[in-house]
Amino acid sequence: MREDETVSRAMGINTLTQKLMAFAIGAAFAGLGGALFASRNQFTGPEDFTFMVSVNVVAVVIVGGMGSIPGVIAGALMLKGLPEVLRELQNYRVMVFGALLVVMMLWRPAGIIPSSRRKLEVEKDTGVTESPRKGVKNDHRT
Repeated sequence: MREDETVSRAMGINTLTQKLMAFAIGAAFAGLGGALFASRNQFTGPEDFTFMVSVNVVAVVIVGGMGSIPGVIAGALMLKGLPEVLRELQNYRVMVFGALLVVMMLWRPAGIIPSSRRKLEVEKDTGVTESPRKGVKNDHRT
């Protein structure tokens, strides 16, 4: 369904039901996460959800790798551990996050641990794959 909805329908998959199921499962996980957050803090209010929280979530996903659960976990560990290491630079936290995002976009655009599905999609689109010999590219377009 993700790649081609028309083909999914042609194969007999009810796409409406599957989309609603994915939405319901996502909402259930979000509700569970919110319940755990509120029970841990004993209270939840608007001051718990500042702009910096949103920046942290986006930074974790970008640094870890979109579409990769292990990548997002690695990104979370890295971005939550980074402020502890750089405690003296607390005033420059947003600048450090911005610099880290720029470096990640230049150095590893797919994230620390990229999704294998996205890697296959990129290889299919470009026709260039990594050779078993390190650093040698195979070009399948010829």
